[in-house]
Amino acid sequence: MKYPEINNIIGKKILCIRGVNANGDKRRKKYFEPVYILFDDKKTLIKLTGQDYYSYRDCSGSARYINVLVDKKEWKRIHENKLFYPKADMDI
Repeated sequence: MKYPEINNIIGKKILCIRGVNANGDKRRKKYFEPVYILFDDKKTLIKLTGQDYYSYRDCSGSARYINVLVDKKEWKRIHENKLFYPKADMDI
């Protein structure tokens, strides 16, 4: 797995945004918080992780770290498992 610069995503198109259904709950939930942004090259993704409140007290509670990853296996695992990684690209 490589960690490229964020500039490497310029020109790529977003294919989908996925959240995490941690329980694998089959009951349909309406909204999921975005965690992964998958790009159309089928190997690049962004993972959004929350910032530690105790380290960054002056930040918003919704502030996120942006981690750019290039990993074909991880991209495929997230894209194909729609129960555990449901779509999170709906307006609330």
